[in-house]
Amino acid sequence: MIAVFSDVHGNAHALEAVLNDARSAGARDFYSLGDVVGYGAHPARCVELVEETASVKVFGNHDAAVLNPAVARQFRAHARTAVDWTRDALSERDLERLEAYEFVTCRHGARLVHASPVRPEDWTYILRSRDAEQAMRAVAEDICFVGHTHTAEAYVVRDGIAERTCDASVAPPDGGSLLVNVGSVGQPRDGDPRASYALFDSRARTVSFRRVEYDHASAARDILAAGLPHRLADRLESGR
Repeated sequence: MIAVFSDVHGNAHALEAVLNDARSAGARDFYSLGDVVGYGAHPARCVELVEETASVKVFGNHDAAVLNPAVARQFRAHARTAVDWTRDALSERDLERLEAYEFVTCRHGARLVHASPVRPEDWTYILRSRDAEQAMRAVAEDICFVGHTHTAEAYVVRDGIAERTCDASVAPPDGGSLLVNVGSVGQPRDGDPRASYALFDSRARTVSFRRVEYDHASAARDILAAGLPHRLADRLESGR
């Protein structure tokens, strides 16, 4: 069993809860789909935890922005503020670890990428069925895992047509494929404030979504104590 997670965004409270839940559920490996940092108050701890646990570490746009200020200039003001703060909060070793992340990789017959598998460096959002259809045309594997939108959902693709589903457990159909957005560990935006990730049974070819309670009040207090924008703390409670 493999735990696939994304968009930790410096929220160590949520990441620790997810890792504990995944181990209890039988996970023996961990894949990180990027945006380990940005927004939250504990980026160094999150980089360390991902380094210790994940065999796959994919590059996210906030990871890229910490390394390259030109990327950060494309962000909204509160996100740029968080990126600048994060850059100062990380050690040179932390930055080297981020720089070693991959844009895209494959494991156990599944494609792993932060945003879309179509030009991953463009950080394109998959927001609707036609986006999923375009994405899966670029994928040879029957399963593709993504993050980026902070919304836990999947698209089942048959004959090139994608159908969105929020079922708790999904699998690629016969002759078709499956795109899975594992949601966000540290800043969910699908109306559910619990941390989100997925369990991948690589033999059965099944994916199960998991939601995990964590101490979001403490995470929010730490964001405010760090002098980061209030909005980044407020959204933890609402999952928006």
